[in-house]
Amino acid sequence: MEARMVDSRSQSPMAYASSRAASPYPPPVSPSEHGLSGAEEHGEQEGDYSHKHQPPYATFSRTVGESGLLIDMDEEEDEDAEEEDVEDEGPPSSEELSSEPPPQRSEGEWERIDEEIREMEASVEGISNYEVIDKLGEGTFSSVYKAVDRDHYLFDNYIWTGKVPSVNRRRQKSVYVALKRIYVTSSPSRILNELELMEDLRHCQHIAYLITAFRTHDQIIAVMPYSRHSDFREYYRIMPLSDLKCYFRCLFGALEGAHALNIIHRDVKPANFLYDPRSGEGTLCDFGLAERFEPQEWRGKCHHTCPTKELPHGKVVANQHVYSSHMEPGGALYENRGKSSTASGAANLKRRAMAPPERIGYNKEDARPGVRANRAGTRGFRAPEVLLKCQDQTPALDIWSAGIILLAFLTKRFPLFNSNDDIEALLELMVVFGKKRINQAAILHNRVMHSTVPLANADGYRIPDFVLKMNPAILDTPAGHPDPELYTQEVHQAMDLARACLQTDLTRRYNAREALSHPFLQLDDDEEVMRNAREF
Repeated sequence: MEARMVDSRSQSPMAYASSRAASPYPPPVSPSEHGLSGAEEHGEQEGDYSHKHQPPYATFSRTVGESGLLIDMDEEEDEDAEEEDVEDEGPPSSEELSSEPPPQRSEGEWERIDEEIREMEASVEGISNYEVIDKLGEGTFSSVYKAVDRDHYLFDNYIWTGKVPSVNRRRQKSVYVALKRIYVTSSPSRILNELELMEDLRHCQHIAYLITAFRTHDQIIAVMPYSRHSDFREYYRIMPLSDLKCYFRCLFGALEGAHALNIIHRDVKPANFLYDPRSGEGTLCDFGLAERFEPQEWRGKCHHTCPTKELPHGKVVANQHVYSSHMEPGGALYENRGKSSTASGAANLKRRAMAPPERIGYNKEDARPGVRANRAGTRGFRAPEVLLKCQDQTPALDIWSAGIILLAFLTKRFPLFNSNDDIEALLELMVVFGKKRINQAAILHNRVMHSTVPLANADGYRIPDFVLKMNPAILDTPAGHPDPELYTQEVHQAMDLARACLQTDLTRRYNAREALSHPFLQLDDDEEVMRNAREF
């Protein structure tokens, strides 16, 4: 039995142009033509579409471990709540260090891939419409293959390729697509959710949308445009500011489109943003952990409001409708108990710190059920609200992840955070942002946090100071730069954008539209002319 969705071809607008000098990037393993349509000469270099999945983390334990950090969850959770899937990356193997397929595989590796492809062709009806030529990546829930779309020229693809099909069969190029084979280990609801979200995102810029999907029994194939890209580790240390602007115009453009449809990606990271430095085009992919933000499902158990059109990330309040130890004597919000829950509560929340508990430790016989919240994502890129298990998470968590990527560019450190669990992740954030800010974030999400770990700088750093500490040479003007003053100005603008995206208080964090309007991402006159010419 086979079920097949209607094959539809749709527009994928090209990325903003960026003027460049000679490319500083290493040449690809095998050069190829590139376009979001996937049109390339047969046999040219492939890029990795998928990312690596690893087993999920363990759930929070209300204990004081070796780290000396106490996290107490004041909330009681509905018993029918379920822990969401989590995607984490363990210690990388040598093969995981590159998102590109190995340039030279051993004979045994090719034999295994050929056998896997033959098995897939024998078990999935409809796969004969594609010539599978390589395996790009594999994860917990899926494998991704590079294939030639044999039926590409049977469709009118002009709306998304911008090219009129050639009537000369000899001149027709092979068109590559990415085939995502979803394993039966994925729940049906998870698979349906990913396919529906990709379909809804069809007309958004810089997003890997769904071309078609088909299945035979429990074998499901999703077909997406193939996007050439380079491994993040190849260019994050050498990317000039002009290209950095292009990178984040594409990324925030993708997030703006997704968030406008109330879709949270939840796993923004370099491996899920396929960027080609040579063309300046980027594509946000892998919506396997994405979810819809449903305002009607707002639980209201934190001290921030539900996002609205006027307040995309909500605002800080002193929530009088939920139990909080912060409302008890000595708590940060005690003075606001029974008072208005808006301005005074917000000011007190930001200015006061929670008094330390009388006894450091935890109850061995704690009868309260554990708090469960969506922790989906990858370590090092989770926002504070995710680490603190906020039950009312918003699209702001994607902006935080994008800010971490920007910080990796500026500091030339990747991965920037690499903790083994969420407790260590909070400690890492304390080192950078300071105890006070992380404690305030805990209060915002109705959590109690107390750390006995000594820090060299308990107040943390301002983002510009942290960048300069990690990368003092960032202010050195590159040789041959025509305007040193402009370069210094743009560096400070980039650091300010990182600051705006990495607010530990999610209500103060930029949204995607504000990020695109930041001075650092504004087009200069030459770039504006080039972009208009390409769109024309």
